[in-house]
Amino acid sequence: MSVEDKENERRWLILRAKLHQSSIKAAFKLFRENGIEPILIKGWAAAVVYPEKYKRIYNDIDLCVAPGWYAKARVLVNSEEGKKLNIDLHAGLRHLDTVDWNDLFENSRIIMIDDIPVRVLRPEDHLRVLCVHWLTDGGAYKDKLLDFFYLIESNRLEFDWDRCLNLISNNRRNWILKTIGLTNKYYGLDISELPFADEMKNIPQWLVKTVESEWSTKINLKPMHTLLKNKKEFWIQLKKRIPPNAIQATIDMEGNFDDSTRMFYQIGSVLVRLKPSLKRFCSALKASVVKP
Repeated sequence: MSVEDKENERRWLILRAKLHQSSIKAAFKLFRENGIEPILIKGWAAAVVYPEKYKRIYNDIDLCVAPGWYAKARVLVNSEEGKKLNIDLHAGLRHLDTVDWNDLFENSRIIMIDDIPVRVLRPEDHLRVLCVHWLTDGGAYKDKLLDFFYLIESNRLEFDWDRCLNLISNNRRNWILKTIGLTNKYYGLDISELPFADEMKNIPQWLVKTVESEWSTKINLKPMHTLLKNKKEFWIQLKKRIPPNAIQATIDMEGNFDDSTRMFYQIGSVLVRLKPSLKRFCSALKASVVKP
């Protein structure tokens, strides 16, 4: 890539980031005008700690609201104004975290985008959410490890490891430690002075094998119910799911990374996902039928 091409790409990424920031400001304004205070996760909230914020690519706006406000917030997202903003709405943190919503909200932080205050999770809480989200995707995106790298590096001196790791179950605590260990292994995150460094470095071989297999295939998961008219892509996606991704299955079942086998988690994950998958397939089939 020439110097000119690199500069054009940089300008495009900066413009893209500014457009996303405008959408984030509009989303917070829309929600607050209707009495709802959301928390922004992932996306811009992860990018803000990168040395060059515009280089962390994201598409939608992930907003979390108190579960009791979800129905009202959904109406806003589906409004004419809301549809323009590409909001991915969450009722609380769902499976991404088990800490009580009120605790997360009371400990959240404000970061300014121009004159608009944007509410985000405190770094210790956001690290948990980002890690579990990445693991739920089966560790498919190697570059997302940089989210953990920069979040820890930018908050290294004041990071509260007790809050990050000791408000959750032992299994989830282990998920976070192993994810940080992978960040050390593949991106050189300095963990030498971090608490529990030995646990972070003790990464199960199956976990290394799974992420490296995901990165080598370069086939990302797509919702199969959207591929009913594309037989070739449908079979590619079906083949990718057999056997189920071992990381994703372990997360689905709230499992232990140190257990000797993944098989029972994989079977359980298939059973858990079967009913909602069939429901999506039925809806997609009905929508594909051309009415006379």
